[in-house]
Amino acid sequence: MKQIYSMWLYGKALIFILLFFPFMIAIAIFSPPLLYKYARFLSKGIFWSFSINRQIIGEFPEEGPYILMHNHSSFLDMFFLPTVIKGKYTGIVAAKNFKIPLIGSILHRINAIPIHRFNHTKAIDALKIAEKKILEGYHIAIFPEGTRTINGNLQKFKKGGFHMAVNTKTKILPIIVKGLYKIKPKNRWTIHSGTATMIILEPIDVIDKSVDELMDETRKIYLTHGL
Repeated sequence: MKQIYSMWLYGKALIFILLFFPFMIAIAIFSPPLLYKYARFLSKGIFWSFSINRQIIGEFPEEGPYILMHNHSSFLDMFFLPTVIKGKYTGIVAAKNFKIPLIGSILHRINAIPIHRFNHTKAIDALKIAEKKILEGYHIAIFPEGTRTINGNLQKFKKGGFHMAVNTKTKILPIIVKGLYKIKPKNRWTIHSGTATMIILEPIDVIDKSVDELMDETRKIYLTHGL
């Protein structure tokens, strides 16, 4: 029954994307400022398609830009964050995700920055592009773990996002997501309905802090909240 239910949910999500994604292309061409609002609509629609309830604790701050960091537990993470962001944004995303049908197209439309985790030179180039975007007023979303957890526990952090924060003197906005690992983990194809909770915390000031100090401070915040 779980397999049949999952196939029905995937089918419903696919129909939703096929119906509404073409409008995103038109908006990107003719009215780019509306792209972020439409991405929010698409993201909420995907959660609706998978019968996932959203619970938001905290408020996305008005100021910015910020480097948005949150734990990475499911492919659904990339659809949760756009439902709360205020202002223009883009993200640093694993290059392989750009090859996924439909999802790759969405990433292109929001100018997501591909990062090659196993190519140091290309990874540095991606961070430099992100730093330029920050100076243009964009929020930058990044998963400090780099990849999805396979056991539900918080993984070791990568330093790239913290170097970016120090270099641009941009505050880190820690965001904690709970529930998506149980709904759809990396190592299970079936998907369950349920509730996903997002906790938006206070920004972390980066002035006069080293990369290692920021990593430790951010990690302690996540662990304090039960990850």
